[in-house]
Amino acid sequence: MAARGVLMVEPIGFGSNPETQRDNAFQLAATEGWRESVETSARAEFREFRDTLLERNVEVVTFAAQREGSPDATFPNNWFSTHRDGRVVVYPLKAENRRRERRPEIVAYLNDRYDEVIDLSAAEERGQFLEGTGSLVIDDRERVVYASESSRTHSDLVHEWCRLFDVTPVLFTSHDREGRVVYHTNVVLSLGSDFAVVCLEAVEPSSRDDVHARLEQSGREVIDITIDQMHEFCGNVLELENASGDRLLVGSSRAARAFTDEQRSAIQKSAYFVSVSLDTIEKHGGGSARCMLAELN
Repeated sequence: MAARGVLMVEPIGFGSNPETQRDNAFQLAATEGWRESVETSARAEFREFRDTLLERNVEVVTFAAQREGSPDATFPNNWFSTHRDGRVVVYPLKAENRRRERRPEIVAYLNDRYDEVIDLSAAEERGQFLEGTGSLVIDDRERVVYASESSRTHSDLVHEWCRLFDVTPVLFTSHDREGRVVYHTNVVLSLGSDFAVVCLEAVEPSSRDDVHARLEQSGREVIDITIDQMHEFCGNVLELENASGDRLLVGSSRAARAFTDEQRSAIQKSAYFVSVSLDTIEKHGGGSARCMLAELN
């Protein structure tokens, strides 16, 4: 079942983050003098996104980012995840300046709503990272977790997470069109109730057949996107369910334009496609719609 609620963080102090740009090929380098206009544009995109979800009867809980020192705070799904068994997991982040995003007031909100908080962030001290549902694409129905290994997704922590939740890991590595390791799993793969959007071309050949077979075994229609479509954030989409029980696939306008008519038809057999313009956030933050949504399960 898709989440009916999300937590979003308004991009105050937003801008290209030099600490994350090192291994995020989707992120544009910072340019002198752009910060004020970039932040203004990013906040407008965020508010349109939030309002669009609210208009479609999705619960949205909003926090404002701290003004300084948290340029990526609008991507909260990287530092926590919530689960239907009442648990919350807090994650270790690779970039030091991103660790400021784990704010007491948000943790307090989660503590009030959920039964238990599991904090894995101490793994940062030994140089191991696992960036939430950026690193983990979770299939609750099939009890499987997909994880594309990278400097932000350590295999030991994937296995530890899977032991905690008694699920099976499917580990692989992905590369972009320049041959660089893809930083997060959730730009390669997204799971809907009846379909899976995946860039099999990006998955290393030794794992490609296994990933494809696992997705097909789940009963989902596999929508195989190209590497060029992956770079347009077609894989960085998220299925939600609104208060009326309607399924929505949420993505950016950039992603929506890049899907083929055939792919869009396959999605719309089971979910309404909802898209908003996130050009500034995508260019300067290196993440898209899915990254901005931390599910409240």
